[in-house]
Amino acid sequence: MRTEEDIRKDFPLLTHKMNNQPLVYLDNGATTQKPNEVIQAICGYYGGCNANPHRGAYALSVKATDIYEYTRAATRSFIHARLPQEIIFTKNATEALNLVAYSYGLTNVEAGDEIVISIAEHHSNLVPWQMVAQAKGAVLKYMYLEKDGRLSVEEAKKKITKKTKIVAVTEVSNVLGLINPVREIAAVAHENGAVILVDGSQSAAHMAVDVQDMDCDFFAFSGHKLLSPMGIGVLYGKAALLDAMPPFLRGGDMIEYVTEQETTFAELPQKFEAG
Repeated sequence: MRTEEDIRKDFPLLTHKMNNQPLVYLDNGATTQKPNEVIQAICGYYGGCNANPHRGAYALSVKATDIYEYTRAATRSFIHARLPQEIIFTKNATEALNLVAYSYGLTNVEAGDEIVISIAEHHSNLVPWQMVAQAKGAVLKYMYLEKDGRLSVEEAKKKITKKTKIVAVTEVSNVLGLINPVREIAAVAHENGAVILVDGSQSAAHMAVDVQDMDCDFFAFSGHKLLSPMGIGVLYGKAALLDAMPPFLRGGDMIEYVTEQETTFAELPQKFEAG
């Protein structure tokens, strides 16, 4: 049986002392410490095969591309997406949520439409929807919590209407830790013709995620909350929706051809992975 000391040895930072006491770290909900395997993998990549993925036919670039795309396939399996092209790499969950707001929201929301979110959303899944509502003249509506902090399906049914275009909700509250019934809320959204974006920042690290079973249209999470480095996030989106959306950022690997006046864009997933 592994002891506390065994576990501490897995995480170099936890072998340090603070105020002459073993370091105790309790902020994993914000960001996790990195185990030896992750640190070694990062060092091994930069020391052994660092090159631009998708940007060259030479051996190092091909190897970097293989690693990059293997990671996409592993991520697809991790959240049970249908296709690897449905996995978009971002720099964190906040960027992933903003990608949906700017690319899908500003394109599909019109004046008088409704955007429905829960009152318990992290600012990263609230402020972008304020922006979309203000820019498009839409109505931003909130689903409120029960006295015990739960978000009920009944509240979702009250707030989501035929005018609703987008529902955005966290799967697990970053404040209360309560699990929301996102599968049932997704069904309500789809019954009314809306799409649903699920913030999985707190759920992906602690519970099994199956985006197909959940039937969400978009799902976002960050790597740094589940032992990965900072600077990497994931947006899952159903392929048909992503394919119809305009790019969020432009330049680098997301282009196909560039002329003086026009640019055509790469296919999924590169279309959303600028730089």
